[in-house]
Amino acid sequence: MAKSGKGPRASWISGVPGPAWPDTVVHHAVRAVVLLVCATGLTLMFPTDPGVSVGRFEPGTVAQRTVIAVIDFEVPQDPGVLRRQREEAAAAVVPTFTSREAARDSAVTALAAFFARVDSAVAEGGVAGVAAVLSAARIDADPEHVQLLADRSAAGRLQEDASTAITTLAARGVMAPEAASRLNGDSIRVVRGGVESVVGRNTVLSGRQFYELALENHEPGPESDLLRLILARYLAPTLLPDTRRTNREMAEARDTVPTTIRRVLEGEAIIRANSQVGPGELQALDAYRASLRAQGYNVEGTSFGSAFGGFLINSLILAIFGLLMLFFRPDVYRQFRFLVTIAAIVALYFVGAFFVARVGLPWASLPIVFVTVALSIMWDGRLALITAFVLCTLTIAQTPFASVEVFLVTLTGGGTAALAVRRFRRLAQIWIFIAITVAAYSLVISAIELRGSEIPYLSALLWGVMSTVGGATLAIGFIPIFEWVTGITTDQTLISLSDPNRPLLRRLAAEAPGTFAHSVQVANLAEAGADDIGANALLCRAGAYYHDVGKLISPGSFIENQEGDNPHDRMDAAASAAIVRDHVVEGAKMARRDKVPRVVIDHVREHHGDQTISFFYERARAHAEAEGLEAPDPAAFRYPGPRPRSRETAVLMLADSVESAARAMKNPTRERIRRLIEDIFAMKIDRGQLDGCPLTFEDLSRLKRRFARVLGGIYHRRIDYPGTRHLNAEEGDGR
Repeated sequence: MAKSGKGPRASWISGVPGPAWPDTVVHHAVRAVVLLVCATGLTLMFPTDPGVSVGRFEPGTVAQRTVIAVIDFEVPQDPGVLRRQREEAAAAVVPTFTSREAARDSAVTALAAFFARVDSAVAEGGVAGVAAVLSAARIDADPEHVQLLADRSAAGRLQEDASTAITTLAARGVMAPEAASRLNGDSIRVVRGGVESVVGRNTVLSGRQFYELALENHEPGPESDLLRLILARYLAPTLLPDTRRTNREMAEARDTVPTTIRRVLEGEAIIRANSQVGPGELQALDAYRASLRAQGYNVEGTSFGSAFGGFLINSLILAIFGLLMLFFRPDVYRQFRFLVTIAAIVALYFVGAFFVARVGLPWASLPIVFVTVALSIMWDGRLALITAFVLCTLTIAQTPFASVEVFLVTLTGGGTAALAVRRFRRLAQIWIFIAITVAAYSLVISAIELRGSEIPYLSALLWGVMSTVGGATLAIGFIPIFEWVTGITTDQTLISLSDPNRPLLRRLAAEAPGTFAHSVQVANLAEAGADDIGANALLCRAGAYYHDVGKLISPGSFIENQEGDNPHDRMDAAASAAIVRDHVVEGAKMARRDKVPRVVIDHVREHHGDQTISFFYERARAHAEAEGLEAPDPAAFRYPGPRPRSRETAVLMLADSVESAARAMKNPTRERIRRLIEDIFAMKIDRGQLDGCPLTFEDLSRLKRRFARVLGGIYHRRIDYPGTRHLNAEEGDGR
């Protein structure tokens, strides 16, 4: 690629550097300087180490100076004291028990059934039957106990005593042994039939207390021992601990214990000069140091090391971005204006981030949407997405935003905007990608909140909406400035240029209607072809509209605007060729005066390449031969060029030639049009007109097929309507 015409050192800044030793070094060094300037600016804007001196104080001494808090912070409770207070709060919780009245009735019923089986056993089998009943009931009784139950009078007394004990004593409430052993307080909460009441611990019974009361009127002996065994088998606790509720209330009680002693506000004195330093002051100073470090302040030391570390981190992240541009987007990396524009967009983002950090706004208010929308419109969504990843990483490397939640929220908003914008051609589209981006913000904020992070959902979402709307609007408003700086022409500008109401196009339609009609047909053809091969179809349309505006210098000199007389019949061939050639030169001048971008003017200059104006050259050569004169100079009959250097200008050249030739065709058929296209394409290739453009043979094949379909649809055979048959006959006679 040739160097820019701005001087021999132009490639040091933009373009492909030359092989000479300074070129490459300076080319990359300039970009490294931009990188270092950005890293330095970030380090200064978001210092990782403001450096705060707290000082050292000894207990029992007198403070020599006053320490004023530069941030808000809380003084935490001593861990040991906090642990003790929490356990005391948990112990003070009244445990909850659920009353099971049915358990008492079930026990009485089961007891009656047991003695009924004993009575039946006595009647049927005597002692052996009683032993079997006891074994089946899983009561481990001695032979003496078996003999006692075999005595019906003794068995009756035991049944009466056991039933009375369960009926009367269990009504007070009997706790399970393990639940009773865990009680520390003097009260319990009893829930009976949904009604709660707090009762004294001494009003209910443990299992041991139940047995003591049940046996207090019995003399020690076999009968007393057997009664205890029977009660132990059939007694069921009537008060069951509600462990879940008790544990929950104990946890709530622990949580109610404050974890901090007090809150110190910014500007408040932590310790005053000439006052004694006690344990409370030392505890507050320790908490102050911890809070300062948590917020990125350097305490009791120089800030140079921390600042240099932050500078290195910023430089490394930006260097990764630079390498991504070098290896995967060299078209952007080589153009210094592009890099400066991207750097300016990133700088605006961090200015907004600085404001967000200072005011303390939610993370969703970071203006990442501004960056991705601007880059998507100026270049494409892929570059915008890569930049979003790098910016999000760079953001959380700064102290105020060092959080994974910031990365998730910012990347989701910016990445969604980058993918949603893609081709932005109409202002109405702005509300579509705003809605998509806001929906993404809503989802990610909800997800973070569900994970347990404390984030105010409505406030964060509201700021996300404001950031999206404001960022998108601001980005679109800045597009003209970015276009001016970079020289890039966006789709919005191309659409505006394609408006037939623009002064130059209105003049073309009014003064050279044939040329305008030809331009519209070429635009349709070029746009269709460009769309098929993945070129910029909108650029092809805009270029086609302007490619022949130079014919306004003499509209009647071009056949599509002539109604009868052809002025070239009376002119010298060289003069005619000059008029035809000048429509390219003058067209570029007229487009430039009309503020048409350079990329569109390239279509005016390149659509004929440097081809020979063969019609007038052959006429001049024939005239010279007839008059015995010297052969004409071919350079005087050649378009000024240059040849097409982009896919879009090459497509326009082919579409222009094909449309003109098809328009001049008599009795066009699809097959004749196809052969015409093949011949024109082959001629352009043979004459080297496509050598400087990146079209491939596959592209050419696709263009041939698309041109054939479009022109075949335009010049297809039509019905010979009876009402106009006489006109067609007259045209046929004229031919």
